[in-house]
Amino acid sequence: MSSAPRSFRRESRFFLWTALLLVLFLNLLTLILLRAAVDWGTGATERKASELLRRVSLGARPEGVVDAMERAAVEPDVLFIGDYDRRGQRRRQFGMDFQAPAVLPTTRPGLGTTRHEWRRKPSLLVSTFAHPEGFYSVALDPGAGATLRSLSRSFTWLVPLAGAALVILAGFYLRSLLAPYDRLLAAAGAAPATGSEPQDERDFVIRRFEATVSALSEKEHELQRLARAEKDRADDLETAARTLSRNLPTGLLSVGPDGTVVELNEAGREILRLPPEVRGQKYSAALASVESFREIVRETLEDRSVVGRREVECRAGQELRVLGVTATPAQGADGRFLGVMALFTDLTEIRRLEARVALARHLADLGEVSAGAAHEFRNSAAAIDGFADLALRSPERAEEHLRRIRREAQQMARITSDFLLFARPEGFLPEPVELGSVAQAAIAETEVLFPQVTVTPPGEMPQIDGSPALLRRALSNLLRNAVEATPPERRGEPDAIQVTSGASPEGEVTLAVGDRGTGVPPELREKIFLPFYSTKGEGAGLGLAIVARIAELHGGTVDVEPRSGGGAVFTLRLPVAAPPPGMRTPQRMPDRRSAF
Repeated sequence: MSSAPRSFRRESRFFLWTALLLVLFLNLLTLILLRAAVDWGTGATERKASELLRRVSLGARPEGVVDAMERAAVEPDVLFIGDYDRRGQRRRQFGMDFQAPAVLPTTRPGLGTTRHEWRRKPSLLVSTFAHPEGFYSVALDPGAGATLRSLSRSFTWLVPLAGAALVILAGFYLRSLLAPYDRLLAAAGAAPATGSEPQDERDFVIRRFEATVSALSEKEHELQRLARAEKDRADDLETAARTLSRNLPTGLLSVGPDGTVVELNEAGREILRLPPEVRGQKYSAALASVESFREIVRETLEDRSVVGRREVECRAGQELRVLGVTATPAQGADGRFLGVMALFTDLTEIRRLEARVALARHLADLGEVSAGAAHEFRNSAAAIDGFADLALRSPERAEEHLRRIRREAQQMARITSDFLLFARPEGFLPEPVELGSVAQAAIAETEVLFPQVTVTPPGEMPQIDGSPALLRRALSNLLRNAVEATPPERRGEPDAIQVTSGASPEGEVTLAVGDRGTGVPPELREKIFLPFYSTKGEGAGLGLAIVARIAELHGGTVDVEPRSGGGAVFTLRLPVAAPPPGMRTPQRMPDRRSAF
């Protein structure tokens, strides 16, 4: 970068300041000449007044003075002439235009001298001559001389002040005038050198900017070449995108920021049963027959947030279809909102197949559970038959055998109730449930059944949506399982049977029941939730299976882990809000054979 010459700037400053000083000099010269002319005119008027008063004072007799005053009064420009005594009181006056004042109109001059005083309103010159007998006073009309005299006094301070202001303003104006040129010169100095540089400042600027224009022209040609290449690339990408959109088996909908349908591929039209003419229409009109899909597009347009995989039901033509929809806002490289893009798939056949598979699995589960229930019923029926036979053979012990028959019948009733709860779970409408009250009721029930056991209750627990009866049943089963798993000698220990609550990072409420039993081996941690599976010598093995089923009904899970210090911890995980009724279909248990 080379330094730019500064000759033009110096020349401009020199010329402007020289012109400014010349203007100031001419103004001052004019002012001096004006003052000289005004002073000359003022002196001439005062000399005329002095001459008139001198002629009047030369009159030897009073009659001669009066004649002299009468002659003076008719002189041109004389307004009045008066004779005043030594006290300044008027004795006589002559003149037709003005009335002479009753007292001496000026300050008393010395004997034999004349005093001149200029008046502004009205404009006149009053001159007074002192003689031994009094004073003679004459008033003359100065004409334009009085105005010029007043203006010259004003110009005496106004012209220098205006000159100083002009100098200051010229300095600021000169800086403002040369500022664009300075920037232009600085820009020219920052431009690349072009070989030999001229010493003239103007030629330097022109040479540099000619070089800059030439470089810009070359850049323009290069940019045009890049723009053509980018356009060709964009055309290729657009062709590829249209080909991909046309052959994509998934539906693709593109909506502009104004809500206009930009693109709907052929697969999308077939899925939604829409005509090809939807392009250019408002999405609200084009998707009028698929309301759920339309709401997803509206939500994404208004909130400009991603709508993840969401399944919606919509009626396409006369058929009810299930669609999996993902909608996302589209943005340009500059962050500008371009609209919404939605990918959607027809899941109708998949969901039908899943429903058939789920039904088949559920029937298989029911068959498996029914076999277990039949096994338990057969054992209980055999026991009842045996005790009845003993009662017939030994009438004296009939009461004892009847009590055993009654116990077996109660066992069959309990198994039947558990079987029905597992195989055909009751429906329920979610309602607010205070988990603290449910836990207290389940703990009280457990302590009544097992008086030697003290259960450590949980702390403060939240409120969730669900069935209080089913949740109490699940917690009671977990507590009963914990007591039965804990050896009798350890059931009275502090915190042997403990209930705790908390919240998981996923936003679920956790309810954990810990025992001091032998624990659950890793290979059995899923089997124990199967129906009719039990590691104990007694019981039907439906308790934990019912807990798992109740957890599923509430959209939750149950699992088991080792407890610190020995034993196991069964954790029931429940969402705060229960799932809708359509989502409570029980899932198939793990594909493992039951132990019966």
